[in-house]
Amino acid sequence: MLGAAILIVRSAIVLYLGDQEQQRVIIDDIIWPVVNGLAALSLFRAARATRSIDERMYIAWAFFAVAQVLYALGDVLWSILEIGLGEVPFPSVADGPYLAYYLFFLIGILLLPAPYQSAFERLKSILDTGIVTIFAIIIFWSFLIAPTIATLEESDPLTNAIAVAYPVADLVLTFSIIALIFRRIEHIAQRPIMLLAASAFFMIVADSIFMINALRETYVPATLNDNFWLISYILTGLAGVLQVESASVPIKTAKRPSSGFTWPLYLPYICAISAYAFLVWSIEREDVNLYIRHNHLAAGVGMIILLIVIRQVIAIKENTMLYAASQRELHQRIASEREKEHLIKDLEAKTSEMERFIYTVSHDLRSPLITVVGFLRFMRDDIEKGAWDKVRKDIEIVEGAITKMDRLLQDTLELSRIGRMVNPPEDVPFSDIVREALDVTSERIRSRGVSVDVAEEMPVVHVDRMRVVEMLVNLIENSAKYMGDQRAPRIEIGCMRDGETVFYVRDNGIGIDPKNHKRVFELFYKVDNRSEGTGAGLAIVKRIVEVHGGRIWIESELGKGCTVFFTLPLSKKSEAV
Repeated sequence: MLGAAILIVRSAIVLYLGDQEQQRVIIDDIIWPVVNGLAALSLFRAARATRSIDERMYIAWAFFAVAQVLYALGDVLWSILEIGLGEVPFPSVADGPYLAYYLFFLIGILLLPAPYQSAFERLKSILDTGIVTIFAIIIFWSFLIAPTIATLEESDPLTNAIAVAYPVADLVLTFSIIALIFRRIEHIAQRPIMLLAASAFFMIVADSIFMINALRETYVPATLNDNFWLISYILTGLAGVLQVESASVPIKTAKRPSSGFTWPLYLPYICAISAYAFLVWSIEREDVNLYIRHNHLAAGVGMIILLIVIRQVIAIKENTMLYAASQRELHQRIASEREKEHLIKDLEAKTSEMERFIYTVSHDLRSPLITVVGFLRFMRDDIEKGAWDKVRKDIEIVEGAITKMDRLLQDTLELSRIGRMVNPPEDVPFSDIVREALDVTSERIRSRGVSVDVAEEMPVVHVDRMRVVEMLVNLIENSAKYMGDQRAPRIEIGCMRDGETVFYVRDNGIGIDPKNHKRVFELFYKVDNRSEGTGAGLAIVKRIVEVHGGRIWIESELGKGCTVFFTLPLSKKSEAV
């Protein structure tokens, strides 16, 4: 509000004084130092308020404050020379603080903490800054710097240098704004920074109007055009006030800028198009003296186009890498989802298997218990009656039931232990495992007159040797057990290699009905309830194969024998072969 009031009052005074140039100049020489001093004070307060939040932010705002102090000092010196001493203040000692302002402002901009950027983002920011800077150099050189140099008439080199220094300083200020835009400082309070950029913009506008009018020898001091300087000072002071307010807001609740900060992306292309249009216009307007050669202007436009091309190549490379990364992430997600589905299916299968296991165990263990309980009652009645022959028979039946229960418990414990306890796997020729299994089953095979054929060449497997021997023993005994009345019982042990190595145990026994192919691997399931054993053999075999990561299945028909196929992990040497 104070800034707006000062602007309105100053404009009213200028209009009121009309042609009284001297009085207007005196009013401005009083207003400028006061407003600049207030702006500098506001910036110092902002720096102090920021110190406890971010040390680098504090240093940046301190440089802004010093820059404004230097400009206010230049105004004071200018006023003393112009009003107090009645001298022409250009060139003078006031130019030193004035020109230092631009440098300190640029340093403050560069010190502002920037967010993390990837290598690609940094390269694109540098190229964008370069494109817009080259365009700014072309414009400043064509309309301000070169014309100023061309009109220098002073013999004093210092005066000439100061005259050229101001348009160059405005170019520095322009670079400050460009750097601020392309550093994308979005993680800090935006409004104070944007007001600083706006103040710099109005400073450039005011300086440019002054220099253009000076070059045309049409400049009139203390007019409404000078309000651009006043607006610049007011915006600077307001930036300091807003920074103090932003610093007082806790970080968690501080308002962050939106993610829609995308308009700077179009600025390099706008500058490239404008530079090309300017080149075409300068060629067509030969009557306009732009103080720049067409070949130099074309070189500048060519550099802009080259940087645009490089930027596009980098953007394409970045997009390619981002696409590849997104594809990898997508594939990982798909693989993760599939693994999740497999885990769910495995869990469901395990749950179902556990339910069947519990049901089977409870059912099969309950049967001998019922037998024991029943015959214990019979035994008590027989003892009371003195029927000792029946008592002896009752005891034999109870002993048989207890023996059966013990075998069921042992098989159940064996099955559960296979899934939890596995000896360290080792490389062992499968032929050695077959030999050990045949040694264990030699008596049963010999007593039943079974001949065994073993393939000559067998691969080396990477397995728990003891468990796989146990598995093969079960398969051999099963084959020998279900030969029926086969006159020439035979068992064949071998392997097949057709893309995958598959082992097999084949017999020419009674075979299995295809409808029972899957059920034979269930715990305690027996095709013939009259047969010996508990029916846990093939369930144990299946568990051993699955613990090793293999598969097992059978092919059989009634009366045509049975073949059990299974896979096991091979040693690395066998896989290479």
